[in-house]
Amino acid sequence: MINGPLLVFIIDAAIQIATWAISAPLQTERFYDLSGSLTYMACFLTALLNRPDGEPLASLNPRQIIAVAFSLVWCSRLGFFLFRRVLREGKDHRFDEIKKAPFRLLFAFVAQIAWVWLTGLGVYVVATNPASRQPALNALDIVGIVVWVFGFAVEAISDYQKNTFKNANPTKFITSGLWAYSRHPNYFGEVTLWYGMFMLCINGFVDGWNWVSILSPLFVTYLLYFGSGVRLLEQSSDKRYGHLPEYQAYKARTSIFVLWPPKKSIANPAEHDEEAAVAANAQ
Repeated sequence: MINGPLLVFIIDAAIQIATWAISAPLQTERFYDLSGSLTYMACFLTALLNRPDGEPLASLNPRQIIAVAFSLVWCSRLGFFLFRRVLREGKDHRFDEIKKAPFRLLFAFVAQIAWVWLTGLGVYVVATNPASRQPALNALDIVGIVVWVFGFAVEAISDYQKNTFKNANPTKFITSGLWAYSRHPNYFGEVTLWYGMFMLCINGFVDGWNWVSILSPLFVTYLLYFGSGVRLLEQSSDKRYGHLPEYQAYKARTSIFVLWPPKKSIANPAEHDEEAAVAANAQ
């Protein structure tokens, strides 16, 4: 009988391939982000509810329940946010050419299979491990919970701030709120919450191979900082706003990733203009 992370992977792959089979003939990307969120939900719930050890659900360890509950909240929010954005904008520009070629579109869905499985790996491992072999919650679990909540809050708040700003200022770049402390606070929050999740899962590892779950936060870090996240958005923003002095000043004073106080030595042209106006009026 197939159980554990392997069963989760099979479900992951099956949902993504099925979604590709629907999307390819329609030449649409609208189901891509939504299918990712639904696949996460199916995988998390399968890992928790399909007990390979024969233990009743009533005996689940609180760690398992918390890890899956947090993960469900995360994927629900992210999936809804991304799906609503595609509906509002009408399309996802990343797929302009890909969706016209079925096998190139298939590669995107295969990449999403890897994203779903590697990102949630720690949760899948702990959720499918025997509850009876896991210790009670302790200090490390609490630290992991706090780190996860912090990261989730940063991601959700920064997404909300940018979405609100862009609705009112579609051609401008945001420099307020959490975006005053990081040029990519949503990605920083995402990476942070998965390190918090890994810390929560550590005490739920019951075999040596379970430590392969470190791939989860490392993969998310690589994907968002070194891969298609920060790097591509920096290139896009430089192309769109690079000629503006205020954008150059924003880049110079603002951390690229980690939330950090802006450099005070770097002037904001808009702030200087406002200060000059106030000084002139005072005279």
